[in-house]
Amino acid sequence: MAWFITFLAIALIVATAGAKHRASRRYNLPLENSALSLAILKESLLENSSEYALQKLKDFATEKNLIIPTEEYPLGKAKNIELDDNVFLKQAAWLDSLTPLEFKEEHQTEKTFVTGILRLYSDDAIFRALKEFAQKFPSEKQQKLEQGYRTLCELRDNSKADYDSLEKLRMEKEKWEKLAREWFTA
Repeated sequence: MAWFITFLAIALIVATAGAKHRASRRYNLPLENSALSLAILKESLLENSSEYALQKLKDFATEKNLIIPTEEYPLGKAKNIELDDNVFLKQAAWLDSLTPLEFKEEHQTEKTFVTGILRLYSDDAIFRALKEFAQKFPSEKQQKLEQGYRTLCELRDNSKADYDSLEKLRMEKEKWEKLAREWFTA
């Protein structure tokens, strides 16, 4: 019995050390890729709405001479789903005001533009980017990408909050992302 308790204690210590190591590396950003670093920091803030994550993003933006929104980022989560949706919409709009760096590249390609679109959060920002994408790189494939996102939004807006509906929505989102990623293999 003593060996079992010792084993559990060692396992707990190893797990804790691993968690601390992962946490310390969380913001070890790829210095050679500012666009990816920005995307990581934005995603981290959205997933872990904390002062620490917000400050890391602001520090990075200042270092890269990016304009930081003047309004405060809505930290935290709401107590119920309806309010949480509202908080998420505000967070997404704030994050999208920090334009993905792929849109600022001098020699922009379809691939970099699509990468930028995949790094947006709000419908408004995604539709604006899709419209600009259509102007810069018109194609049947681009039209399918835009129509796919419209279908995804329609499904989301008309879905129930049950497991089957959420699963169907997840599958539709994966289908849309797969269509977008076809630019990466072309």
